[in-house]
Amino acid sequence: MKKLCFFLFIIFSLSTIAQSKKEEVEQRITRDKMPLEALQILDFFNDRKFKKEHYFFEKDGNRGSYEAKFIYNKSVYSVEFSPKGKLEDVEVVIKKQQIPQKPLNKIESFLKDNFDAFKIVKVQKQFKNGVAKEVFEKSLLLTNHPDNFEIIVQTRLKGSYYKYEILFDASGDYKEKRKVVKNQFDYLIF
Repeated sequence: MKKLCFFLFIIFSLSTIAQSKKEEVEQRITRDKMPLEALQILDFFNDRKFKKEHYFFEKDGNRGSYEAKFIYNKSVYSVEFSPKGKLEDVEVVIKKQQIPQKPLNKIESFLKDNFDAFKIVKVQKQFKNGVAKEVFEKSLLLTNHPDNFEIIVQTRLKGSYYKYEILFDASGDYKEKRKVVKNQFDYLIF
């Protein structure tokens, strides 16, 4: 019984460690390869005149998803769907200065407390809670408050350099962190 418990503990620990890495690989696809339900959500907003629409299949470890990227009102959007076409989240690239002051103070305090040095590389507002069309609509109105802030940060800790994707809630409270594993497609944004 002890051996079984120990074995289960090791397996659980390894799966947790494996999930804490971000190993995304994006492959560009044509619109017709997107799930039908995802296209229906996107088409519901076709009067918005999205610019530079591109579609991707994304692999993150063992998990696959579909993504639509476009520009709307001079902002870069990334809309992620499950393999069956269910909306998972909408991310909008923003500048660090666009984070409200209170959450920004908490985020910077977290980074100062956990790293010797850091540089924020990318900030995204993340919308994910609610009915798909309402979440998407909320993300298109840039005045709305997001559910989360997703931050890519280059860090230094004890002489070693790491890049992380860190998720904070709308108040600036830490939620989770994943180490970004650089790959040959690191440059692929659009």
